Amino acid sequence: MNYNNAIQYIEEKNKLGIVPGLDSIRELLRRLGNPERKCRALHIAGTNGKGSIFAFVEQALIEAGYKVGRYISPTIFTYLERFQINKINMDEEDFADIISEMSEKIYEMEEDGFNSPTAFEIETAAAYMYFAREKCDFMLIECGMGGEYDATNVLVAPLISVIARVSMDHMNYLGDTIEKIAENKAGIIKKNSICVSTLQRKTVIDVLERKCRDNNSKLIIADDNCLDIISENLDKTIFSYKGNIYETGIIGEHQVLNAATAIEVLKELGIKEEYISKGIKNTVWMGRMTRVCKSPLMYVDGAHNEEAWMVLKHNVNKYFTNKRIIYIIGVLKDKEYQKMVDILCDSMEYAITITPNTPRGLDKNILAALISKKGVKTDTAEDSDCAVKKAFSYAEAHSTEKCMILVCGSLSFIADYMNLDINKICM
Repeated sequence: MNYNNAIQYIEEKNKLGIVPGLDSIRELLRRLGNPERKCRALHIAGTNGKGSIFAFVEQALIEAGYKVGRYISPTIFTYLERFQINKINMDEEDFADIISEMSEKIYEMEEDGFNSPTAFEIETAAAYMYFAREKCDFMLIECGMGGEYDATNVLVAPLISVIARVSMDHMNYLGDTIEKIAENKAGIIKKNSICVSTLQRKTVIDVLERKCRDNNSKLIIADDNCLDIISENLDKTIFSYKGNIYETGIIGEHQVLNAATAIEVLKELGIKEEYISKGIKNTVWMGRMTRVCKSPLMYVDGAHNEEAWMVLKHNVNKYFTNKRIIYIIGVLKDKEYQKMVDILCDSMEYAITITPNTPRGLDKNILAALISKKGVKTDTAEDSDCAVKKAFSYAEAHSTEKCMILVCGSLSFIADYMNLDINKICM
């Protein structure tokens, strides 16, 4: 099996959709020799901030000289971005070899009467195999959705279970209240273990406290009372946390709290302060208020649910008060996009909508109509180049230095905007 064959195999398994339960992946991993047990693991669940917290943790561990595997989804640039060791993607040959071996085990499973694992279960098992084969010192495992029944939740004894900010998302799978969603995500907490959580609303903390009490586990919560922002601008934020001074180049007050959560994780791991400080400073996390152009000023942010849109609005109001904001927006049709429009519309000078290139993408015309009803000037674009040309043209016509372009709505379509060829676009 070559790389293209392996991708085709995954695409075929995608037709199985989402199947609740862990029986299939556990059986697959058993037949593979339980690779998930061969590396020290950190496991994270949550609605917003999972990627940022683990980006900080990853960088600090790398600074300390460790070999760090990281499994993430969704990806921005390439499929193999989901399997990384020290920030380097798995190569195509390794992926093909792993999927080829797994396909034989899956065939045997089916012959023995077991259900086939889904695509996400296969990808998760591939990550565990890859990190075990490469003898990673740590593997950082990110839940795809939820926690208790997420395919990643086969870890028997992770070093630390981490809970990022819990908010409303994927309600059709996880529950229609914040308490039900928190209960699902808290399902990654194991017996006699350590759980580190970011600051949460009280109802979520109540769930985590009960879960940790029932499992005889220690709960650590990032303490905003020990957190103080010393200075901040669009290039960096300097803050203190529990007596130490840190610097981060990732924009936003919420990212400072994510950094504090990562610091708590790293302290529990016994990482020296010098490496924690370097890790926080040197962390880069693409697609989170990432500047991609200086003139006109242009940022890309993958905010994709209600709470993330509220944070985005806060950042826009804080950092770009005097700017005329030109939005390029694409959203998924299974998201609460009406709420996104309600939250962001009063900061919109002009909005250009696109349809994300995925079966889940909301038609650009539907989104444009919703925004237009709010009294915002709207337009549509067939692709990213067209959207950027329209945004640049509007900025030039309304004084470039007074405008800012903001791409947002979903992580699923922002890759095209991360590596802009300005000369090509402006031709």
